[in-house]
Amino acid sequence: MQRTQTVAMLYLDESDREFWAPSLKEVPGLLSIAVDGDLTHALEQLGGAVANLRLVILSSRLYPVQHPELARRIRSACPQSELLLVSASGVSSPPLMPLYADNVRHLAINPTGSGRSDREELSAAVEMLVARRPWEISSCLKQGTSIHSFQLHSTEDKEALIGALEAVLAGEGEEYELLRQKGALLADELLENALYDAPRGAHGGKLFKKGEQRAMLPGERIVFSFGFDGGTLALQLTDNWGSLEPDLVIEFLARNQEAGSKSDDEGGRGLFIIWRFLDQFHVNVHPGQETAVGGHLQLSSGLNPEAPRGFHITEHQIGEAA
Repeated sequence: MQRTQTVAMLYLDESDREFWAPSLKEVPGLLSIAVDGDLTHALEQLGGAVANLRLVILSSRLYPVQHPELARRIRSACPQSELLLVSASGVSSPPLMPLYADNVRHLAINPTGSGRSDREELSAAVEMLVARRPWEISSCLKQGTSIHSFQLHSTEDKEALIGALEAVLAGEGEEYELLRQKGALLADELLENALYDAPRGAHGGKLFKKGEQRAMLPGERIVFSFGFDGGTLALQLTDNWGSLEPDLVIEFLARNQEAGSKSDDEGGRGLFIIWRFLDQFHVNVHPGQETAVGGHLQLSSGLNPEAPRGFHITEHQIGEAA
């Protein structure tokens, strides 16, 4: 009988399957495979569904440490499928350098203790990847939440935009104050990246020095958007340079993760900081046309910058169908 599964997940064993089962309960078309010490047999089961698979989910108990070759073997069998690594928030963040080497651009952390349940977070990520749809800022906010969008005209707009964000986060208490501080930091890093790192010349060199006062170039478009629904703050910065390559993003994260606080010389330090402060980090790239960087964080999450974080780095063409 022909299988019609569109999503498959590989677990280390039955206890691993039981751990993730509540988070994946509502994922349609799921092929569930426990390796149980026999990886070859598990890959054979996966091979029976190759024609329809759009997403293969890997438990971090399997990859990248225990079976470092797993992503490459799955890519060989399922070249059209996206790969998503899932990891529990109570364990160490998986090393990112193997993900960079294997071109695995999606990592989800089950966010124990955050404002949204792990089921909501993972189901939303799976739905997005199966549909091959880029992240939208409204997807993590309550329906009807206002999205505030501002187009920059010069570097002088930056402080006013950060002030507008802080005003939306009006509230008393330590949680609100911390969220305002994080929001201001994230907005500053997002705006700095768009103003000074995104603009590139014909040979790939930066057009502007960091801190330089400038107006937007003819045809240049930088838009800063944010929304707050009382529990979740979502941010997004969009530019029409499209100069950030998906592989470069994961390389920046991996190299800065390895360097830790020992060095500020690694490239992409701003993106790394953004990733470490957001509860979930998204980068959508339309090469040569548009880059959107953003994500969300919770008012009550309490996650510190050292806690494991997920990310989704996607590449699309403008007008691309799912």
